[in-house]
Amino acid sequence: MNSVPAYHVLMLPLLKVMNEGNEMTTNQIKDAVAKYLGLTEEALVERLESGAQTIFDNRIGWARTYLFKAGLLDRPRRAIYVISEAGNKVLENPPNEIDVNYLKSFEQFSEFQDESETTESIKKSEDQLTPEEQVEKGVSRIQIELQNEILDRVKRLPYEGFEQLVLRLLVGMGYGGSMADVQGVVKGSDGGVDGVVNQDHLGLDRIYIQAKKWEGQVGSPVIQAFAGALDFVGAKKGVIMTTSKFSQPAQDYVRQIKDKRIILVDGERMSMLMLKHEIGVSQKQNYIIQRMDEDFFIELEE
Repeated sequence: MNSVPAYHVLMLPLLKVMNEGNEMTTNQIKDAVAKYLGLTEEALVERLESGAQTIFDNRIGWARTYLFKAGLLDRPRRAIYVISEAGNKVLENPPNEIDVNYLKSFEQFSEFQDESETTESIKKSEDQLTPEEQVEKGVSRIQIELQNEILDRVKRLPYEGFEQLVLRLLVGMGYGGSMADVQGVVKGSDGGVDGVVNQDHLGLDRIYIQAKKWEGQVGSPVIQAFAGALDFVGAKKGVIMTTSKFSQPAQDYVRQIKDKRIILVDGERMSMLMLKHEIGVSQKQNYIIQRMDEDFFIELEE
């Protein structure tokens, strides 16, 4: 095959090459799909217009992501995939092609699409969008997937690493001048405080931090205990950051507190903040969209 198929065309071959149930790295998957389709060397080295990545790497990456989001692949470890039970069932009676419409029949994928399509313009069909809107749509999807990937990676950090991440994120957001203005707290001495951020170099104004690396919801008893810990140290400001979510009673309790300010940051918001403040991410590619400068030509006509 002399050209790389569209990413959705790659989905079924990708699933088929994994049907033996063995764990495969992302590179092993790419090699197996390329061999299965008989892609030529010329097709495999062809790059995107930006030059940042090969077309095949880009499309196989999105095919793999969509299958994973639909639950047809499992990811036991970073960059390692294996076909899931649902994926094996699909191959028992495979369709002619797996595309986005087919994947919508899987609840996990529908939830993923609902997260990705957050604005009215993103929900429009391709032919209703301007070129600029199509770019924004693509960027939005990339960012949603990156947020999910970041949160998944954060959840695998050891607890001490997660605490350090929380402190670094707060410094990156402008709380404290540097990591020198941040300190951890010895376990057991604080009644629920994991770190402190000095908002000034003398430490006259401090924000107390609690990091919760949890899977289940963080309930109001945790918030109440943290509020008590703030009273113990005479503090008025605190942040609780978690990899999961806060229960509604926990959120209601925070709104009812009158004498102190406690901010709740769940996993979704944390991953958004990490992207915004470039914590744990690196820049891959910049795209510049130019427009005509009408004022420039008006000056030449005068």
